[in-house]
Amino acid sequence: MVDSTNLSLTVLYVITMIVALVGNTLLIYIVWKKPETRNLTSFLFVNMAVADLLVALFQMPINITHFYISGVSDLFCRFEYYAHFVSMIASIFSLTVMAFDRYFAVVHPFRRSIWFRKPKIIMPIIWISSMALMSIAPVAFRLVRGKCRVKESLLFPFYTYFFVVGYLVPLTVISVLYTLVARKLWLHKAPVDHDVSENQRVQEIPKKKVIRMLVIVVVVFAVCWLPLHVYQMDDGVSMVRNGLELGAMWHPYIIIYICFWLSQANSAINPWLYIGLNGKMKAAFKNMIRCRHEEITGPGEPTQLTLRETGRSRASAI
Repeated sequence: MVDSTNLSLTVLYVITMIVALVGNTLLIYIVWKKPETRNLTSFLFVNMAVADLLVALFQMPINITHFYISGVSDLFCRFEYYAHFVSMIASIFSLTVMAFDRYFAVVHPFRRSIWFRKPKIIMPIIWISSMALMSIAPVAFRLVRGKCRVKESLLFPFYTYFFVVGYLVPLTVISVLYTLVARKLWLHKAPVDHDVSENQRVQEIPKKKVIRMLVIVVVVFAVCWLPLHVYQMDDGVSMVRNGLELGAMWHPYIIIYICFWLSQANSAINPWLYIGLNGKMKAAFKNMIRCRHEEITGPGEPTQLTLRETGRSRASAI
């Protein structure tokens, strides 16, 4: 008989996996098909979408199998967690580069020849650095009673390293950069000339919308990953302090998997946040839906709402 808790978690993971697959595939498709949506921010979101697709295609199905099957090969155990940590680091590094990009775009707008603002350069660097920094994962993990666990001697050091590299330092840097950007945008003294100040105000409105969108994405990332980091750090501290046996379950089973699910649910939330909060992406998405609807029902007269959305999408710049 199937355990009701496992069945509920399975349904939760399957729904999350479908939402992640649809959202990230759609985001990549929109950027590919709509040239007007292409800029460094959109390419970095595509980079995140690739990482999130890896989570949806590999990590989530593997987690579902853990509910019913125990015992995988040691090699598979190491590769599974290595891919998981690499995709997570790639996502947070993409968010960090976005913060640097917005910082230079707002605070130093005339410095255009910065190397990391070139997608062909920065995206390979993000993945290579993520793979290098997480190369410790295949060394740290091994099978314990059919479950993938970090070696006892490396438990606390590994979780501390992962927390610092993949959460604390990047989010601190992002917070500082966005604070400087917000200060520049919201607290900047407007010129006395009313014509200049109005023109400046019109130009800064899209920048403020982009910053709000990116701050929301970062906050959602921080909230989704915080419970897992808290659990893992407590796991390591409890092991060291109490001398618990590696593989022992001293946290409630449901809490552990909810922490893992919440961290992976971020892969399903990211693309829909970007599509919903970015003016150009939202307009492109609505246009795709409208075109598909017209293919089925036939073309109709453009409504005033359609005209307003078109004008708004042209005005929204990244």
